[in-house]
Amino acid sequence: MPNSLNPNALNQYASRFTATVLNEVYRNQAVVKGSELLKLTPVRQVNLGVLNRLFDQWKNNAQAFRSIYFDFESEEVKAALQAFMNTVSQNISVKRADLEPLLLDSVKDTITLIYTPEVYFEDKLRAMPESVFTAEKAEQLSKYTQIHNGIAKALAQRLSESNSDSVYMTQVIGWLYEVKSNAEILDDVTPYVSKFSQILDLDSSELLPVNNPVYPPAPTGGRQEPKSFFDSALSEIDAIKPSMPSASPVPQRAEPGVEILSNIVSQTHSSERESLNSRFKVDVQKPSEENRYGNVQVKVESIAGSIPLGQRFMFVNQLFSKNSEHFDKAIYELDLVKSYEEAENLIWHRYASKYAWDVNGEAVLALLNIVKRKFNS
Repeated sequence: MPNSLNPNALNQYASRFTATVLNEVYRNQAVVKGSELLKLTPVRQVNLGVLNRLFDQWKNNAQAFRSIYFDFESEEVKAALQAFMNTVSQNISVKRADLEPLLLDSVKDTITLIYTPEVYFEDKLRAMPESVFTAEKAEQLSKYTQIHNGIAKALAQRLSESNSDSVYMTQVIGWLYEVKSNAEILDDVTPYVSKFSQILDLDSSELLPVNNPVYPPAPTGGRQEPKSFFDSALSEIDAIKPSMPSASPVPQRAEPGVEILSNIVSQTHSSERESLNSRFKVDVQKPSEENRYGNVQVKVESIAGSIPLGQRFMFVNQLFSKNSEHFDKAIYELDLVKSYEEAENLIWHRYASKYAWDVNGEAVLALLNIVKRKFNS
């Protein structure tokens, strides 16, 4: 396998990016609906990754519903189950704690795809069940890969040319390393890096190992049954994604009872979308200006409401092991207490000991300062 990205830098960036997005998305709501997942971040590949993981879970749930005591091959049962699962998929409702790992993994996958596509594709191929590559798997790989999509199409083309319904993954991985050096099927990664940087600056020098290649720009060139959310989930993204060099069509085999993602949420119009970046355009006060009147710090009504976004990152990353849920819970508890003595007791006897804080560190002192401002008159 080729050189991978710096894992520490990748994990740190993905954690901070995920926390930034989720802090904003869940600021005024407890759950995220399906249509909101389509515009979760400015990076469509990240959104696709989240959808792909939900789609896999959706299929697994449908399979788990089957029972040896009933005839699930009956046409009536298959139709009813299909309609039921499609209806369920149209009612996606995801809490923060459940979305966080999906988004985190999708961010790491996307950055890996941008800089080391062969690593991304090899990981995806090795994770496929039964260790065989079929037209159906080729179709799904292509549908859920926007960046460097030419590689996915080239692999599908190789399968088609093999005149075989399936081949072993070892063969496909061999094809991968033959086609990856073709610059014509690779994208210019600059626009995707810029999309990430709308939320959090993405510095390739921190992620790429020494002598790791950066890929060059590619040359430019009647009555309906209810459908699932996933049936409509990709056409919107397909309609706005960059055009890629096309390979010859690959015969597609539809999964029994499930039409795999062919059209995406037509009711969500691009002109009505508010970009996450525009919602993030808030002015963070400088430390010297923060809640002061002259040289006197002003009392705050809420601890949670007085923490700027940049300081929030510091607290989450340095004090709460990069877990934004733990941070939110702690701040909520501190806002409930009635005195500074109670707050101080929570800080020293619960959080400091649990997370092994450096009691003289900058982050701890900054948190104490905010807490004092709430309780000191």
